[in-house]
Amino acid sequence: MTHIFSRRAILQSAGASGVAAAIGLTSAPRHAFAQADARPWAILTDTQARWLAAACDVFIPEDDYPSASQAGVVDFIDLQMATDYGQGAGLYLQGPFPAGTPEQGWQLDMTPAELLLGGIDAHIAEGPALFDLDETGRADAIRALSERTQPIGGGTPATDFFTLLHSLTNEGYFADPIYLGNYDYAGWRMVGFPGAHAYYTERVDDASISTPPPPMGIAHQPNGRSTPPRPIPQGGRADG
Repeated sequence: MTHIFSRRAILQSAGASGVAAAIGLTSAPRHAFAQADARPWAILTDTQARWLAAACDVFIPEDDYPSASQAGVVDFIDLQMATDYGQGAGLYLQGPFPAGTPEQGWQLDMTPAELLLGGIDAHIAEGPALFDLDETGRADAIRALSERTQPIGGGTPATDFFTLLHSLTNEGYFADPIYLGNYDYAGWRMVGFPGAHAYYTERVDDASISTPPPPMGIAHQPNGRSTPPRPIPQGGRADG
């Protein structure tokens, strides 16, 4: 099938500034969760994680490079929603909330985590659940979500929910691996980005290093690999 959200479209929407911003995110680093697949999700339920995996893989499906979920995007989103950012630290949430413009920043009376998780739960409740659909059905459902103007479940603003979901997918695919996404530098390898070589000053005068050099993250592992994303089964619901 033809994917409606191609890698080219993802890259164009992310842009160089989006990739750079993702690299500098301020959440807890990946090395703090070396056993990520052995711990509970930080904030997601298993069902929410399955929905996210299905949705994110519509944006970035597997081809020559890993899909979004294979690259740890769901792990990244889970961590981000549990941080001060996801919990709305620094956001004014008391109202009133007159109509504003996107340039004026966050315009909602809910935190990013409340928007994302509430939207996922509402979308699942409307049915059918995204993870119960085949590839074509998932693409159609995400297309419908991108065009939707009515609130999801009567309370979650669809446009804001979709925008956040799309942005987090981009960020997770291109962030430094210490933030739990971009596993094995999948995003960086795809665009030819070398990573954080400036952190390794001992390499500056090493003429034996190939050009362009292979990607290296802030907490680079010798073989270029980082903590694998936990496997997320597809199909059916899970409690927790």
